Amino acid sequence: MGHLWHIIGMVMEDPNNIKFRLVSIANEKTTTIPEGIDLSSISEESLQFQYKIGTVIKLAENTITVVPSIRYMFGGAVLFESCAEFVYSVLSLDAVMDVDKENKKLNMKVNIFPTLLGAAYSSLRGIVYARTLETPLEKYPIPMIDLNTLLSKNGISVIE
Repeated sequence: MGHLWHIIGMVMEDPNNIKFRLVSIANEKTTTIPEGIDLSSISEESLQFQYKIGTVIKLAENTITVVPSIRYMFGGAVLFESCAEFVYSVLSLDAVMDVDKENKKLNMKVNIFPTLLGAAYSSLRGIVYARTLETPLEKYPIPMIDLNTLLSKNGISVIE
């Protein structure tokens, strides 16, 4: 296996026409609502959401994997969790970014992260909708999150 870096900064240049596609949705995991929790008083005000999003760039494979996850909390208890891996193939990662290994930075030539993260998070919204149908959570979809907020929370790792 190649080297793994956790990126601590990014620099972006002007956009170009980059070709990429979703190749798979893998490792979808969803927990069910635990038994014995009284959900009769659940409301938008009492329900809390925790989310995270991570990205793994595999240079040798020209892939970017985006992993969004969501957790529903009620009364301090985890009610429901869901995550999935969205694997994108990029025609040439070299056209998208350079990796500055010494300074642990990505020098972005084209910022494709907004598109990839937005698509993955929206797709997770669909997965959660399907998994919460006919449950007390069906009327509480994943909240809309500003794309800039998602980008600022994105943890990026690079594997050669």
